Amino acid sequence: MLPDQTPAVVLKVTDHGESDKIVTFCSPIRGKLTGIAKGAKRSKKRFVNKLEIFSYLNITYVEKGRSTLVRIDQAELIASFLSLRKNFKRYSAASLICEQTLNWIRENDRDEELFKLLIWALEGLEGGQSIVGTVILFHIRMFTILGFQPQISGCIRCGRTDHDGAPYRFNMEKSDLVCRKCRSDAMGHGTLMSINTVKLLQKAQKLPLHKLGRLKFSTGPAKEAIALLKGYGHHLLQREIHSWDAFERGGVG
Repeated sequence: MLPDQTPAVVLKVTDHGESDKIVTFCSPIRGKLTGIAKGAKRSKKRFVNKLEIFSYLNITYVEKGRSTLVRIDQAELIASFLSLRKNFKRYSAASLICEQTLNWIRENDRDEELFKLLIWALEGLEGGQSIVGTVILFHIRMFTILGFQPQISGCIRCGRTDHDGAPYRFNMEKSDLVCRKCRSDAMGHGTLMSINTVKLLQKAQKLPLHKLGRLKFSTGPAKEAIALLKGYGHHLLQREIHSWDAFERGGVG
């Protein structure tokens, strides 16, 4: 078979035998793409310092018949995001973003919008953008792209988000918002959010990607947004995302 090419970001790397590596990528063309790089552990030219987590590459690969595992022949480095591997907080944030991408994308499911979001997040973390803000904005946009957008445009009962100072509750199961005034006859459980947090997340769902970094989260809204997004993602996936632990050890404030 003739080789194909695609830009791709490395999400996961595991050793295979004495000299090979199994690499899982996010590709705008192929979605999740997993391949074997023969001799990568001994390579001094083709793959040296390229097949590392977060690396943004242009890869040349060959399909292997009926196997879902492709053969990675070449990798041209576009951006290494090397500094992310030298700072614990930025590394843990980038690891969380990559683990989430790995969990949500599927093989042969083209998604250029999600790929652009991933690059935006890695470039932002590399360029000094707020760590917590980047994680929050990545998650809220990822859920929107995937069709799981949290319904936070207004209270599910009265439709309003203008009750000054009134805390809102987000119901994970129904993916909707209830204000304090309507909550007497609504479910009493859910994640609490201030009006500030609600409005920031509303803007995050609508702003063009290149303007997303303008949104700033102070400590209170950041903690509320993280609690919402972590809980919502856990509810949707029905399993733990291990990278959250390291990210939260770095501090949300």
